Formats: sequence, structure tokens, C-alpha cells
Amino acid sequence: MVPFFGNLTLWLCLIFSSIQFLFSFKKIIYSINQIHKITSLGLLIFSLITFFSLIYCYITSDFSVINVFENSHTSKPLIYKITAAWGNHEGSMLLWILILTIFNYFIFNCYNDKNNIFISETLKIQSIIIFGFVLFTILTSNPFERLFPAKENGLGFNPILQDPALAIHPPFLYIGYVGLSAAFSMSVAVLKISNSEKINWYIYMKPFAATAWTFLTIGIAFGSIWAYYELGWGGWWFWDPVENASFMPWLLATALLHSLIVVEKKQSLKSWVLLLSILAFLLSVLGTFLVRSGVLTSVHTFALDPSRGIYILIFTAFLTTYSLILYAKNSKKYFDNNYLNFFSKEGSILVNNIFMIVICAIVFLGTIYPLIIEALTSNKISVGVPYFNSTVVPIIMPAIIIMGVAPLLDWGRQDKYKIYRRIFPVFVITLIITILFFMIYKSYSILGLAGIILAFWILINNLFIILKKNRKYSISMIIAHMGVGLLILGITGSSVWQNEKIVRMKIKNEINIKNYNITFDEIDEIRGPNYLALQGNFLVYDSTKKFITKLKPQNRYYPVTNTFTTEASIHANLFRDLYIVIGEGNLNDGWVVRIYYNPLVALIWIGAFVAFLGGSISTFSHFRKIKKFK
Repeated sequence: MVPFFGNLTLWLCLIFSSIQFLFSFKKIIYSINQIHKITSLGLLIFSLITFFSLIYCYITSDFSVINVFENSHTSKPLIYKITAAWGNHEGSMLLWILILTIFNYFIFNCYNDKNNIFISETLKIQSIIIFGFVLFTILTSNPFERLFPAKENGLGFNPILQDPALAIHPPFLYIGYVGLSAAFSMSVAVLKISNSEKINWYIYMKPFAATAWTFLTIGIAFGSIWAYYELGWGGWWFWDPVENASFMPWLLATALLHSLIVVEKKQSLKSWVLLLSILAFLLSVLGTFLVRSGVLTSVHTFALDPSRGIYILIFTAFLTTYSLILYAKNSKKYFDNNYLNFFSKEGSILVNNIFMIVICAIVFLGTIYPLIIEALTSNKISVGVPYFNSTVVPIIMPAIIIMGVAPLLDWGRQDKYKIYRRIFPVFVITLIITILFFMIYKSYSILGLAGIILAFWILINNLFIILKKNRKYSISMIIAHMGVGLLILGITGSSVWQNEKIVRMKIKNEINIKNYNITFDEIDEIRGPNYLALQGNFLVYDSTKKFITKLKPQNRYYPVTNTFTTEASIHANLFRDLYIVIGEGNLNDGWVVRIYYNPLVALIWIGAFVAFLGGSISTFSHFRKIKKFK
């Protein structure tokens, strides 16, 4: 019965999105508003029922539902039964639809007497997006398809996806993607209506752009954390094609959010903002195509029926063609001839926007080019870390330098001598701290030098703003920039000063790494809720032979899925991680053990969470600003 209601409410989502679109053409504003009130609330309620119906099927292990049968098992812990509901392709599409309807409801709540045409047009575009994804789910990915007769048990769930960080990674990432859908719909609405110049449309767009950037940031961070300790590779994860699919919209969301500040303060870059809004969401949908179509190979891609990819590709092509033609026709009225001085806040934002676009283009080329070559020639080529590091890093460095300077600049023209006077003490302090860092770590490299300078350049610039108690700068901006500075510091330290040892160890063997002595104490057999494991017990001592901790990496076997995984054991503090993974072996020959000393890696996650905090404060403040317009 529950699967039937889940499927029914999914169809009702399709019907209500159609009604929201069709009634947007009515001429009577009051009538349109009433219809939108009904459809936006109905879409939210029906999508909630649909989504929680699937969760209920997982909790009760209803193996008459094919989706539950293929992705669950009675032995699976309850928390992972719940998260498995969106850990697969079909369920994740329901999550996408739910978040779409939530944002659709938020857009409706922006209605007031001055913006009713603008919001109505925005909801019309949003209904097209909702309709497209609901139709895609019904036709190609229905999670409520039945299996008769029902099986006694399921096939299980990919063990490496049974993890708290990955459980919340998709919801956060999807909030980011769908936040960009709201900005896209508003952009198209602005381009369509004639009186948009009289509406402060950028005020309404800003909280959705801030939401998108904030949740993309934390979503990418959770994916990276998961890969760090779950995959057992010893380092933080980046430049995977699937991660690139979320990183590209993040880059454009960054440019969009900063450009909206210029529009609000100087009434410049309006046309640029409209284009960024369109491109950012189109990249989000393209990322969905890459993940869902099966054209990418990754540890967490959905390699599925190509027909699903064809649908999304056609849908993306439709949205792209329609929005860009509309932009080409109607964006001229938003062009301005305002001269932007480089030595000003707006000038620095524009230059950084250009850097973000170039970086996004490089990542796009490195991700898409191998797929194009394979499609045309059937030859597989690989574009890996060396390409991205050698092309992106030289471009991102000047962008970070400008990012550090921008908060010290004012709007409009200003005295260059004042700029140099503000920058000089920051520059001196940055150099002193950089020298101290290299004296501590006693290792030198160009990459390390550049990374440490850039990180402290941002951190100290923002600390100066805090110490001067300058009210011209928002606390959310300062916090977000500080987070980025910490993240750069963590990336630099863990990349440049990492130590790694891969050895075969027998019980009671010892090994040294940095200032630590590690003893392989014993091996235990462990029985978990749905797995069996061999657990190595490693005793860690410092250089004075003081006991620090016991690390317990595991090599797990999941009988249901016949899968082996490694579980790293990590002792972390603010300055370094000690990271151990145990591989194959036996009592006679010993076990393959990988040990990593990762300095400052915790600052990557701390920086991401600090940036998320700054983005969250910004989001709430912008939503409060919208209320003042009512």
C-alpha cells in the first residue's frame, strides 16, 4: 500500500507542476497568486509523502519494491537503511525533487505587491524544471517499481557508502545544486518580463545564490572527508570527475555571489550576473548527466542505463538553448558602461570572476575532453592530477592574492598610496610567519612557499579588518574568507609535508615515521553487525617513548555483497594526522601496512566548516532582507 501511495504522490507532483506552469499564463494577478499558493504547497506536501514513503519501505525492508531489494538487507543497521533511500540513483532523484519543491515554496513566499509578475514568471520556470525531473523519475527511474513475488531478503548496499559523512553528502550537495535552480529561474524571469528594471531582482536572487554556495561548499567537504578515511588512500580527495561535477558549479556560484554584491552596491555587472546564474545551474544539470549516465568511472558514480543520460542530455540541451537565446536577445538592456577601476572593490571582484571562469573552463575541459575522445574514436584517455595541478594552481594563485586584498579596498576610486599603506604591514607579517613555518617543518618547496604565503595573506588581512572593527565589512564575508584561508593552509601542509611508509609488518614489528614509533601489537577477529573483520592493533609512542594512542585499522568482509573494504584508523589533532591502513597478509608473511603522517590536514575540514558558517550567516541575513520588502 505504501509503495502505491508513494507512486501516486509522485504522479501528483507531475500534475501540480503542470498546473503551476499552465496557470502562470493567466492575466489576473490575484488568481495566479492563489493558484501558485495551492501548487507550491501541494508540490511540497506530495514530494514529502513520496520521499518518506520510500524511506518507510527501506525501514520495513519491503523487498516487493525493486529499489529496496537491490539496495538493502535485513542485516543492515537502521541508520544505513534510511540513508540507502537516497544512496542509490532512483532515491537520489526523489531527494532532488523534494529539494526542488522546497525551494519552489520559498520562491512563492517572496511574493509581494511589487514583484508579483517577477515571482510568477520565476515559478513558471521553476515548474518546468520540476516537471522535467519528475517526468525523468517516472519514466526512467521510478523507485516504486514492484517485484513479484517479493524476495525474502535484499542484495545489500555498497559497503563503502555505509558511512555517516556520505549519508549527508548528497542532501547538502543537492541543496547547492537546487539553490542554483532558483537563481536560474529568476534570471530567465528577469530576461522575460519588461518591467524588471523597476524590481530589485538581485535582492531576491542573493539568498538563493548564498544558499547554493554554502551547501556546495559543505557538500564537497563531506565528500572529501568520506574519501579521506573510507577509501584508505591517505590523502584528501580531489580532481575525481564526479567531484569536478560539483566543483564547477561551486566556482561559478562563487563568482555569482561576489558579482551580486557589485550589482547591489554599484548597479554594475547586471548582465554578467544573469549569465552566471544561467551557466551555474546548467553546469549543475550537466553534472547530474555525468553522474547518472554511466559515462564516468568513479567510486561513487551511478553507472546505469544510458537512456537516463540521454533524457538528461536532451533536457539540459533544452534549458541551455532556451535560456541562452533569451539572454542573447534581451540582455542588452542590462549592459552598462560603468568604468571599473582595478584598484577598487568592484574591480577586484570582476578580475577574480574572470579567474573563476578560466579555472572552471579548464576543469570542464579536463573532465569532458576524455569523454568526447572516447565517443568519437573509442579510445580511452586519462586526464589526471598533473593536468589539473599544472593548469589550475598557477591561475588560482593570483586569484587568492586579489581575494586577500579585496576586503581592504573601498568602492570606487581611491588613493593608491592608502592601499599600499594598508597592504604593507599585512605583507610583512605574512612573510615573518611563513619563515617561522619553514623553520618548524624544515622542508622547502615552491608549492609550499606559495601556499603558506597565500593562506596567511588571507588570514591576516581579515584579522586586520576584525581588529580595526571596520563595520563596512560583513561578518559573514570575513568568516567565509577566513575559512578559505584555513583550507588553503591545510591543503598546503598535507600536500607538501606528508610522509608515507608502505611496509610489510609482522606482529611485534616496529617502524618509525617522523617523531613517532609504531608497534604492531596484535591482530584480532571482529564481528560487526553485517561484516567480519581482521583488526590490527598498533601502539603509537612519541620520541620520548611516551604512549600516545592505539590505532585499530580494519580489513572488512561483507558477506551479503561479497565485498572487501579497508577501514583506516586515524589519530588526529590540529597539527597532524597519524593514519594507518592494513591490507592483505597472514601470520607467516605479515600484513601490508600503509602509514601516513599528514600535517595540518584537519585545517581542510575546519576551513570548510568555517566557510560554511560564514555562508550560513550570509544566507540568513539576505532572507531577512527580503522580508523587509513585503
